[in-house]
Amino acid sequence: MPPTPADPRRRVLLYGGSFDPPHLGHVMAATWALALERFDEVRLVPAFGHPFGKRLTPFLLRCNMVAAAVAHLGPRVRVEAIEGELPAPSYTIDTVNALSAREPGVAWTLMMGADAWADRRKWKAWDALEAKVSTLVVGRAGAPDPDGVVAETKLPDVSSTEVRRRAAASVAFDRLVPAAVTDLIRAHGLYSGRAAASAGAELAPAAASGARSAARYGVLGRGRAARSLVP
Repeated sequence: MPPTPADPRRRVLLYGGSFDPPHLGHVMAATWALALERFDEVRLVPAFGHPFGKRLTPFLLRCNMVAAAVAHLGPRVRVEAIEGELPAPSYTIDTVNALSAREPGVAWTLMMGADAWADRRKWKAWDALEAKVSTLVVGRAGAPDPDGVVAETKLPDVSSTEVRRRAAASVAFDRLVPAAVTDLIRAHGLYSGRAAASAGAELAPAAASGARSAARYGVLGRGRAARSLVP
């Protein structure tokens, strides 16, 4: 159950994903969660690695893109880079356990898409995770709610897959992502033939200045990712 008004614990919403790249749907979800006034913080949690081995854009670049995407929302919305400190892949239960150990006394809520909610029983240690967090389910326009839950809101049908497809085909994608994310995608040639970075690569020198600016947006964590993003 969500914390009661008398509960003194800090209330933090976790919103995880690959964010490859972050798009306007992600920004809208974070904005909506902030507007609910139920949470002291909203943290976007990029996955360091994919549990099924799917190739991802380098973690630091994705953190930087997320930071740029939500910078306008202020200090209560942050990038949580803890998965850069954990063995990969870090399942949600592992991430929540690590956060709870680092920050005891926080009431955690996990924001989940309706599709993820429908598959929750396939998640590692779901029962243990459910005992540690509250959940907030969001839907997608045109998709039905899963059995047993009503999504509190529905987001536009925008996907990172479509952004990557358009970028690879040199088709305009700038209406699907924040302008700052568009700039980073183009600056690094992401999702196109000239993008040579692999999932474990470090930021290229050209990204270093962008990474330093991400520090102003707020990147949480003390591991290799956070140290690279914050000078």
